Amino acid sequence: MVEALEFLKEQGFKVIPFIKKCTTIEEVIKAIEELGEMKDSLPYDIDGAVIKVNELDKREILGQTAKDYRWAIAFKYPAEMKKTKLIDIVVQVGRTGALTPTAVLEPVVISGSVVSRGTLHNEDYIKEKDIRIGDTVLVHKAGGIIPEVVEVVKEERTGDEREFVMPDRCPECGALACKDSWRGSEKVHRP
Repeated sequence: MVEALEFLKEQGFKVIPFIKKCTTIEEVIKAIEELGEMKDSLPYDIDGAVIKVNELDKREILGQTAKDYRWAIAFKYPAEMKKTKLIDIVVQVGRTGALTPTAVLEPVVISGSVVSRGTLHNEDYIKEKDIRIGDTVLVHKAGGIIPEVVEVVKEERTGDEREFVMPDRCPECGALACKDSWRGSEKVHRP
């Protein structure tokens, strides 16, 4: 397949500039590390590397499952994490009535885009991580896409941080909110 990509390149097609043909696991590891070192200088974002068996006949022997090829595997690089300030926590109402806390963040660039909001998942997540309004937090893009508050930088606390309390009523309609056990720790109301 490396040869096929080279042929496409010769015909004027744009192909990724980093293709390595490896014969040992050590060479594969080295290639993953090399790509990791250059990923920030590429003209596009990447979050990992794909390792494939090169020979088509061996691919056919290895086959596939209902979901994946057995002759290819993905390696994901650790998500880029940035430090920023959690300015506020607002509660959003989902289409099912679920109340979801969302972090309002001091804008920070992560993986090429400006992030000013991030998921806090639910009330239990906030309590477990001891996340407070005014905290300095570490944020990354979960799955390379969704901004998520990962942890608090507790050594930067000043004492001015405020604990967050989930509302007892829906912020949109005022209906009484309740904790719904099958949904985990989210407070919900039935619109």
